[in-house]
Amino acid sequence: MSENVKSGAGSAVVKGIGPIILFMAVLGIAGMIIYKTFKGAGSEHPTSRHTKTTTVIGKDGKKKKMTFVPADFDLNMDEDQILSILKNPEKHKKEFDKLVYNINIKVLKHVANRMDLPKELKKEVEIEYKHHHPYMKKMYLRDFERLQDTTSSLYKIWYNNQATSSVKLFNEVASKYTCYLVDLIFSTVAEKGGYDLLKKNKDMQTPCGIALEEAMYPMLDRLEKRAAIDDFSASKGLLEEKVEQTIAELAVMEVRDKKAIDKKLTTKFLGFDVSSTNVEISAISVLKVGYKLDRQFSVTLKPRKKEVIITLPQPEILSHEVYPRVDKLDIGWMKNLNKKDFNDYFDSLREAFREDAYNSHIFEKSKGQIENLLSMMLDPVVQGMGSGYKIIYRYHKVYDDDLHRMKKKRKKKK
Repeated sequence: MSENVKSGAGSAVVKGIGPIILFMAVLGIAGMIIYKTFKGAGSEHPTSRHTKTTTVIGKDGKKKKMTFVPADFDLNMDEDQILSILKNPEKHKKEFDKLVYNINIKVLKHVANRMDLPKELKKEVEIEYKHHHPYMKKMYLRDFERLQDTTSSLYKIWYNNQATSSVKLFNEVASKYTCYLVDLIFSTVAEKGGYDLLKKNKDMQTPCGIALEEAMYPMLDRLEKRAAIDDFSASKGLLEEKVEQTIAELAVMEVRDKKAIDKKLTTKFLGFDVSSTNVEISAISVLKVGYKLDRQFSVTLKPRKKEVIITLPQPEILSHEVYPRVDKLDIGWMKNLNKKDFNDYFDSLREAFREDAYNSHIFEKSKGQIENLLSMMLDPVVQGMGSGYKIIYRYHKVYDDDLHRMKKKRKKKK
């Protein structure tokens, strides 16, 4: 009887310990997973929330300690004003200059704060940048205007991507120069503090990485989200506008072309294709190149040299009509096509038409055309002025965004 009681008590104890052991094991495993997750996240994504001391090499060859401390990047900015500048930099050159200065200074100051530089060296950062800003602003503006397709602003508005594309282009230009600028400034400034940042230091948080990941990219990402709202509003407002204006344009070249695009979109589930959508879109294009004579057109007489000098603006695209047509639309049972896809297809076709036009040297051809046209009209007048007079054509040195952008592309291909 007593043995049965003991046996029962023992089994009761075993039954009570089993769930406890199981619970502790599960708790331990969960704890390990959580620890590794947070530890892994911390190691993969260095953050400015933690202080980190790094050994660097001083200019005297000795090891020195450099501490990276927490610092918040100031994201406050007038987004509407910035978007207005980026959409039309040619009109807002002074504002673009100031924008480049302010953005670069904000980024440089953030890096200086993260590096925990002394006050006197932080002041040196802005002083040093002022030496480089005069040529930096020209490089920013030059590259931005070369990339930006300003002559098709109406299409950009209609396709909901004028402001967004401007921000993306600025990101492209800024990404190109930010690391160069940061390394240049801080290698000079840090040298005054006895550091040599050009030496490779193991596990060091680089000023360039801090500038891009913590300052430039978050700022432009926020600006791009604001640009999407601006684009949507502008596109809707375009439907309500009726604009009447007097224009002074002379079209001398017309290019007609036809292109098509074929897209197949698949939907995957657990790694397998479960649905596909086929789209075929074709389009014809009518593109006209000429001159906006209200920008620059003058006739100057030089009697001593017997010259009649005609100054013209640079040729540009005056109009570009694209007429798309959906030839095939086979949507799978899981619909994965939306209006943005169609807009992107139409826009890519338009860009392809324009690129082909540039590659055909249409701008150079248009100069020959307008000179022949004006000579037909003016030769009788010039000859009536006396023998020996001749017409000389000159072109105003205004940046033509499309022309320079495509020239740069052709050079890279070569």
